[in-house]
Amino acid sequence: MRYWNKFVDEHVMNYVSMWGWHRMVGVIARSVESGEFEKLLERIPLYEQREKWKTARSGFSEADLANATRKIEVAVDKVEGQLAKSPWLAGDVFTLADVNFFSHCGMMLERMFPAIGNSQRCPRLLDWVARMRARPGVAKALAGPDKTNPALRTFTGEVH
Repeated sequence: MRYWNKFVDEHVMNYVSMWGWHRMVGVIARSVESGEFEKLLERIPLYEQREKWKTARSGFSEADLANATRKIEVAVDKVEGQLAKSPWLAGDVFTLADVNFFSHCGMMLERMFPAIGNSQRCPRLLDWVARMRARPGVAKALAGPDKTNPALRTFTGEVH
């Protein structure tokens, strides 16, 4: 389990997060007028977070996004391979590793990355996602109302 949690924390989360920031937080950051945006940045205590907000406002580079996509592809392929050997990431039982990957990548894979998260590339992973969603605690958590700003639900910023 430790291996998979470390893998998710170091090799998955940041790259999925970059795409989320690019597609969603950038919409928010660009909607704030200049001057006001800088005032808001002053309230963020961590330098790295201030820089991330600035980057989200201006946009991540194509090279950074391409690298993030490659890392996500590697992660999906690795998880697909593991699920060929066992029903859960760390073996025969459900563990925190499954929760970790689901929360950082698995639950939104098909929606955020349809070219990667599809039945041709990762059928075992998609079956695992369905099993995760069917777990009572996960189903209850996901059944709550979607309070996401409608402009952010598409991951493009376009309101439909």
